[in-house]
Amino acid sequence: MERRTFLKAASAAGISVVGFNPLAALAANTSLRIATWVPPTHHQTAVTLPRWIDAISKASDGSLKLTIDPAPIAPPPEQYNIIRAGAADIAYHVAAYTPGPFEVARGIEMPFMSPSAEVGSMATVDWYERNIGFDAEFKDVKVLTIFVHGPGVLHSKEPIHTLEDFQNVKVRVGGGGVRMAEALGAAPVAMPASQAYESLQKGVADAAMFPWEAIKGFRLYELVDNHLEIPGGLYTTFFAVIMNRGKWDALPDEHKQVLTEFGGLKGAQIFGKGWDDADVAGKKTATDNGHTISVLSEEEQPKWAEKVAFVEDDWVKLANERGYDGAALLEDLKATVKKYNS
Repeated sequence: MERRTFLKAASAAGISVVGFNPLAALAANTSLRIATWVPPTHHQTAVTLPRWIDAISKASDGSLKLTIDPAPIAPPPEQYNIIRAGAADIAYHVAAYTPGPFEVARGIEMPFMSPSAEVGSMATVDWYERNIGFDAEFKDVKVLTIFVHGPGVLHSKEPIHTLEDFQNVKVRVGGGGVRMAEALGAAPVAMPASQAYESLQKGVADAAMFPWEAIKGFRLYELVDNHLEIPGGLYTTFFAVIMNRGKWDALPDEHKQVLTEFGGLKGAQIFGKGWDDADVAGKKTATDNGHTISVLSEEEQPKWAEKVAFVEDDWVKLANERGYDGAALLEDLKATVKKYNS
């Protein structure tokens, strides 16, 4: 189904759920807690999650209530563990923070792969559910949906336009970006997103890999004023919206139906669009503050691509080792991204 056609159908489906789901109205009230780890001003807690929560509330006629924890109960890498343990009901977890079990799912994170959060998120759900299945790698939790953030941009204190400019630059990266930064000649400093501001402020890092939203969401505009966009993104990050298995099993069927309806593709579209909107706001913040924004030149793109080609090769090898046809999966992923980007 073409993306535009799907979105119209998804909108219509949302109206259908609200208008023609009398069973949800009869279900007993259920309250679920959502753990978070970003600041309260971040779009995820201030805009996107509330938008998702509101859609779920309306679809259940108010009987399914989701609330966001007022403060983090664990650091970002621990989100998967707190859901497994039942310390929270729902969380969004960065797969790269738990190395090992989710490596096939992280195929979307490869360089130059995802042109926007909405496209990348919907394409990943389509591709992953069709080829692998949510339960294959996420055995200990219930996956409601998966999404990615916007294309990874290089933000720096000094201008970076070429590979030569990037040599030995101390750059903040997430868990999955260390080898890629090293291959490009930089000096990676791995840390959760929430620590990036302090690292730039104290000179531990002089640059950071982030989507545009971080410029506003983490106030990085105060510390960096040069930005290099890479077509398709230098990377993206795979998030899984996960739920405690026991809590899921205990839900009435009507509430499982609502969460399923607003998970999957529709959930990915909501979270992806929320991130794209935040990227627009982040880029505007940079522009409003007089920052310099550049795009990696056509001359430079093949040089960078050659340095990070091992990312695709390694992922194909890993997928093969786990019993999949890695090359076929990669080809299908690229085709699925292209479909949603058309």
